[in-house]
Amino acid sequence: MTARMIVAIVALACGSISGMIATFTHFEIVDRVNDKLPKGEQFDALGWYASKYQRLHRDYRRLYPDGGLVLKARLLMALMIACGLICAWSLGLFAK
Repeated sequence: MTARMIVAIVALACGSISGMIATFTHFEIVDRVNDKLPKGEQFDALGWYASKYQRLHRDYRRLYPDGGLVLKARLLMALMIACGLICAWSLGLFAK
């Protein structure tokens, strides 16, 4: 097994794990925000899109001004993307 293949496998595993933890972090954000919102304003579990994420993050910052879950989720997503790029590079997808 070559060094590039090992790097690709490690990057893929790291990216998968960070993506999974980011998803669980978003679930925690939804649960915390829904605990403090009235029944009609709570977030549904399905049907996520950009403006819904923005509204969720805005409500989280309003309800938990010292909470760091949004930053944690964003850092984990950035790590997932970086690991995906490292995996693609090590597999030679960017080669000419």
